[in-house]
Parts: sequence; structure tokens; C-alpha cells
Amino acid sequence: MVLIEEIEPEELQQPSRPTVPTTQVERQQQQRAPETTSNQEHQRSQTATEKDQPQQTTVHASKEAEVLNRLQAVSVSETSRWRQAFEAILLQILKEYEGQDAKVRNGMESGMRKLFEHPYHEELSGVGNTDKKDILTVEDAQRVVFFPRLSDMHRYVVAFSLDTPTATARRQQLMKFKLMSVFYTLHRKDGSLMDRFMHCGGLASLAKLLGEDHVVIQSQVVELLMQLLSPLMGLPSMTSSLRQAHLHHQVFVCLRSGDLWRNFAKIIAEPHELFPRSHAHSVKILLGAIGWLHPEPGEISEVGLPDGMHETVEALKRFLDAAVTTPDVRGLAEDLLHELQDSPTVRADPLRGKRLDDARKDIFAPAAVGREDAAHVWQSLRRLGNEAYGAGLTLPAEAAYRLALDDGGATVPAEEASLIHSNRALVLLRAGQPSEAVAAATKALELNSRNAKAAYRQAQALLEQTQAASGQNAVDLTLRAVEAAELAACLSPSDAKVAELLRKVHECKELIGATALGLQPNSAEDMASLDAMD
Repeated sequence: MVLIEEIEPEELQQPSRPTVPTTQVERQQQQRAPETTSNQEHQRSQTATEKDQPQQTTVHASKEAEVLNRLQAVSVSETSRWRQAFEAILLQILKEYEGQDAKVRNGMESGMRKLFEHPYHEELSGVGNTDKKDILTVEDAQRVVFFPRLSDMHRYVVAFSLDTPTATARRQQLMKFKLMSVFYTLHRKDGSLMDRFMHCGGLASLAKLLGEDHVVIQSQVVELLMQLLSPLMGLPSMTSSLRQAHLHHQVFVCLRSGDLWRNFAKIIAEPHELFPRSHAHSVKILLGAIGWLHPEPGEISEVGLPDGMHETVEALKRFLDAAVTTPDVRGLAEDLLHELQDSPTVRADPLRGKRLDDARKDIFAPAAVGREDAAHVWQSLRRLGNEAYGAGLTLPAEAAYRLALDDGGATVPAEEASLIHSNRALVLLRAGQPSEAVAAATKALELNSRNAKAAYRQAQALLEQTQAASGQNAVDLTLRAVEAAELAACLSPSDAKVAELLRKVHECKELIGATALGLQPNSAEDMASLDAMD
């Protein structure tokens, strides 16, 4: 598999800089530029004429500004609130490359780490920013790229639709390709993100992106169009639901667009496959499109055919004349050519006028968007935390849970927030932070006093704290551990692990007056108890 990271020009090297301490789970790769210039460069600088000095000073100033900007971006990345959770996201991305050649997987990991450090925040600030007030920081851009809100899908749609000639808009083009790399590998698995992407006009933006002279991008776009269009094209377009009708409107806009027909025509006209099954997939999508565009009984038809159909007809003729395909694909191409040459009628837009305006107001109302953003954020981050914990990434899991609570805010129901705090308590215990685990478990019980796992984990954390405590502090911790364990036993009376923990805390209570408490740290078996994440 060809990676976008492997075919781009090399990024500018980063200058040497002090290493900022980060978390123990990070595996950050750093590139450093040479710290001193060569002797030859030094000699050339000494022999520069006075005439050259103004221009040279300008060049040096420009380079220094660029270096400072890059250093600032790296520094912000290292202290970013997303830093630890990014390791969990990276794990998800790299799962797609399990079993592949190590060079391919390492190339993707390196590319994603570079993208996290330099997430094109300046270019993203100009995407979909009509009032010029929405200036993104590096941290904002990291969120858009790796932890997008539902509303961030608008930026993806605008970015994919950009005209980015290599000669004049290379940075924007790279941003667009990197966004597609993460979108294709990761975000397309999130049904809520894909729903919002399509409502924002994502199908038409993919049709536009298909025109890029880049076989990896074209292959990804074709696969995404197949994934997103197929379920919708199988549903009746006549519906009372405005949201469903709005999706069918977006299907109509995409399938009737000249970009779709012209760009697929270019792929079909190629004498050889641009990517695996490029001819077959292109013909099948267009054949499905013309079938869906036929008006259903009782529907109004439109006058005029989509732009680009003439190019498609000529491309199909050349494709069939070349006789380079299999009999089944040839048959489909002949069917499509016959359909197009018969001047097919096209259905009218299934959603237009006042109903279309009403649908847009309903879907994109600021209050509704804010609620849906917050709900999606905490649910997706909790899932991320669960997956990270299951993979042994303790601190990234804790970071994901914490972000879920912070960004979800008041939209997180109390019982759900209790479960997330309880999960935080578990990962904090595993990370050797019992005092923080006690605080998390206590908060979980404040939100839901019947959370048995929170009570169990609170007792575990308190018992662990007694190992380093003495005097009255040890007494207080032990009594609190007994109280928490008794609550856990009351809530889960048949759980053997809870009963064992209750026995231990009572032993601790009996021994509290001794010079040494005589307790051993919790065993691995104890720590594994009640570990199922909520």
C-alpha cells in the first residue's frame, strides 16, 4: 500500500532544541537540524560583498522567523492537552497496518507524529472561515485533525473542495491530503461523523477531490463514495423525516454534479488501472448513479442532464474499444453507455424550497449543533479511553476519560459521568497514583451512590495509601477504606473479589495499632478484579 507520507517532499528539518519532559508512554520521534554550519558555509558568509548584505539579511530574517514558528509549534504540541490521548488515537490508526511491511507501518507512524506536531493550523484557520475571526491555535488544529467535533466536518468538506495547484498552493494541498489520510483511516469508522460530513456536503466534496492527480487520494475517495452512497441509494427518497430527506438531497447534489461524471470519466479513459479495480468501481458507481437519478413513479423529472455526461460517453467508448477488461465489467460498461446514449430523464431534487430551508435550520441551528457536539465528544472519548486501557495504554486512557468529562460538560448524564470517573479511578490505580484514584472514585460516588465499582476502587486506593501512611493518617485512611469496602459489599454482595477486599481492610483495621501494618501491596489478581470498563 502506498502512503501519502512516502510520496511527499521531505518536511523542513527541525532545528536542535532542548527536550521537554513528557509522559512515560510517549515515543516521540525528533528530527534535529545541524547545530553548526559547515566551514565552507562559514567561509562563503565571510566573503559576501556589501552589496549582498541587505538581501542576505532579509533571507536570514525569514529563515529565523520560520525556525521560531516551527519551534513554537513543537513546544505547544509537547504541552498540548491532547498529547497523551493522541497515543490512543495513533494506536487506532496503526491497527489498520497490522501485518503490513514494517516500513509501511513505521512510515505511517512517523507521518502521524509529524502531523500532530505541525497540524497545519494556519491553513486550517482559512478553511471555511468566512468572517476571518476563527483563528485556530496549534492545539485547536490538533483537535480538528485527530479529535474532530461533529461541527468540524464542515472544515473537512471545504478543505476537500479546495482548488490547490501544486505550483501555487502546495501547503494547502498537503493539508488536504493529510486530512484525507486521517479521515480515510480513522474518522470514516465513526457513523456520527460521517452523518454530519454528508449533511455538510461531504459527498459533493469527495466528487471534487476525485479530480486530484494522485492515485492514492483517488483510490480512497472511490472507496469512501461506495461506503457512503450505497446505504442511502437503497432507501426510498420520499420520506417525512427532514434529516433523511436532507441526506437524499446531498446524494442528488453529488450524483448530478459535473465533478463526479468528469472525474470518473478520466479514470475510465485511462488505458490501464490507476489503482486496483479502478475501472470496475468507476463504472459500477456511475451505473448506480444513473439508476438512482431516474425519477420514480409519480416523481417530477428535471430537464437537462448532468454536466460531464458527454465526457463519460466518450470515455466509455474508448474503454470498450481497448478491450482490456473482464467480461463482467465490459457488460456493465455497455449497459452504462446504453443508458447515457438514450438521453435519460433525471429526477428533481428530493428536497427543495421551503422544506430544504427548514431542514438546514433544524440541522445547523447553533444550539442543536452545540448539544450534538458535546454529546459526541464525551461518548467518543470514553470509547477511546476504553480501547486505550484494553491495549495497556494507561495514561492515554486516563487522558481520554478526563477530556470526555471536561469537554462533555453538563451534557454528560450523571450516571454516565459516574462511570467515567470510576474508570479514571481504575487507570489511576494502575498508574500508581492512589490519591488521585481516591478523588476520582469519590466523585463517581457523589454522582451515583450505587456505583459498586467506584466503591470497590475507592477502597482499593485507600488501602494502597495506607502502605505509606502512619499515625492518625493511617487510622483515617483505614477507616475510610473499611467504609468504602462495606459499601461495595452491600452493592455487590455476591462478588468474591469484593468480599476478599473487605476481609483485607478489616485485617488492616485490626492491625492499625501495631508498629507496622504488615500489609502486602495488592496482587495482580486483586488489581484485575472488577476491571471491566463501563
